[in-house]
Amino acid sequence: MLADEISIPAGKIKYGLSRTLDFLKLCNNPENDFFSIQILGTNGKGTVAALLSEILIDAGYNVGTYSSPHLVEINERIKVNNTYISDKEIHCFLNTFHLKAKKIQPSFFELMTVMGMWYFSKSQIDFAILETGLGGRLDSVTACKNRMLGFTSITMDHHDILGHSVKKIAIEKSKAINSIGQICLTVDQGPALNEVLIKQARNYNNQIKIIKNQKPFTFKYLYGDHNHQNAELAKSIVLELNNINKLNINRSAINKSIFKTKWNGRFQIIKKNPTILYDVAHNASSLKCFLESFIRFNIVNRFLTKHIIFAFEKNKKIRAVLKIYEKHFENIVCSETQIRSSMPYQDIQTIFAKKVKGNTNLENTIKETIFRASSRDCVVIIGSHYIAPILNKIFKNCFVHK
Repeated sequence: MLADEISIPAGKIKYGLSRTLDFLKLCNNPENDFFSIQILGTNGKGTVAALLSEILIDAGYNVGTYSSPHLVEINERIKVNNTYISDKEIHCFLNTFHLKAKKIQPSFFELMTVMGMWYFSKSQIDFAILETGLGGRLDSVTACKNRMLGFTSITMDHHDILGHSVKKIAIEKSKAINSIGQICLTVDQGPALNEVLIKQARNYNNQIKIIKNQKPFTFKYLYGDHNHQNAELAKSIVLELNNINKLNINRSAINKSIFKTKWNGRFQIIKKNPTILYDVAHNASSLKCFLESFIRFNIVNRFLTKHIIFAFEKNKKIRAVLKIYEKHFENIVCSETQIRSSMPYQDIQTIFAKKVKGNTNLENTIKETIFRASSRDCVVIIGSHYIAPILNKIFKNCFVHK
């Protein structure tokens, strides 16, 4: 809807901050009206944003959250107190700033970013939690004068855009540290990547706090060891906010909020008997994390047959990790998202030693696999955010819309 109304292809990427800065200025710089926290990294950005939102909302603050990509509807990207922006507000923004958008020609993501800042200002929020879309140096979220930055785990992804080594990717992400006085935190990235972030922070007379994992957390909905690191980062950010903004959110309250945080598309159990499990994991590190979590999940549940359906976007370095999946799933099926630049299912098939099934029609593939599964089986669907609309069509309202 949105892309059609302003003639912007949703998948087109434009580099640089100038269009976002110009557009924000034409909208009276709404980003100046609240305290913003930018979340960067490769994996876990959305989870950390969700955790932070839950903690701050529970503490009585008005919180705006900007995340991407969405699962089903673009409204998911912009939330105030965990309630999606309405179609009415989207149209209000477009009607008000349509001509200015035409003049600047922003990308889809740039326009969404500015819309988010406009809506947050209008909603009189206290804090904005902004998930970086891609990289850091040239991402439109970086244009929002963020007071605090939190870095999740940095690994290989989008290497064709950000660089062909983890260090180059880390340098690109570190450049979001771009002004004096920013408060910076990161999970422990290891000596080499920590040094990249420390060096960039020093360029602006900032320090960066390296967060070590401490006691494990208890989760109701989140699953996997990697989420302890995400939760520790979110908790550390809130404790830092306590110091600089004179908040009074105690550790017990933080832990209670972390316990009940839910984030769709991450080890999400959509249905039982058979168990239908969906995850957006789409790069080597997230696929490895998912498999480690699934192995433990299977030990508890003892599934009779384990099925998995893969569908990815192109340019993903995932061959090595997918080969390991072959040891843990009896039935492997390859398909395609058929959205943006989908990886041909034949390319996925070639990864495996044994012969596996393949089909371009993901909806039919999911339906047929589930139909053949027994009540004691598990069907995993994994590889992309762009699988979600098909799942939402098959399983009505499996992604709750507030």
